[in-house]
Amino acid sequence: MSELTNELKVSSEWIHKVNVRGLSDDVRREILRRVKDKLGFNKTVEILDISKGSLHNYLNGLRRIPDDVISKALQYLDEKEFNEIVAGIDRLKAVGIIREDGSIDYSLILQAVALASKDEYLKQAILRFTVENFQRGS
Repeated sequence: MSELTNELKVSSEWIHKVNVRGLSDDVRREILRRVKDKLGFNKTVEILDISKGSLHNYLNGLRRIPDDVISKALQYLDEKEFNEIVAGIDRLKAVGIIREDGSIDYSLILQAVALASKDEYLKQAILRFTVENFQRGS
């Protein structure tokens, strides 16, 4: 049975970029719900090494889902599924651009802008955004 579980694991390169602590409770529940829908209730309990009662409590918001449980669950989602679940501010927190205290990691933002400057479409979008949002007197 564990061979089947290993086959269900997806490529985990992207997972290492995720700051699990930055994920909201709603996002955590949705990650767990997706894994449960994919694997079934009993298999999810087994792979996450938690009790049935714990899974029930997590899914119903009765208990906060621990970081280690989310880290295990992410191994059964691909990056596309993760991005469907995590949007906007939560995604920025998950990749560490917005820190747990709400401050911004300027070095990561600047790395993203540097990368974006190599793409003509993104370069134009950044320029348009800058002109529209940083005009004098606005």
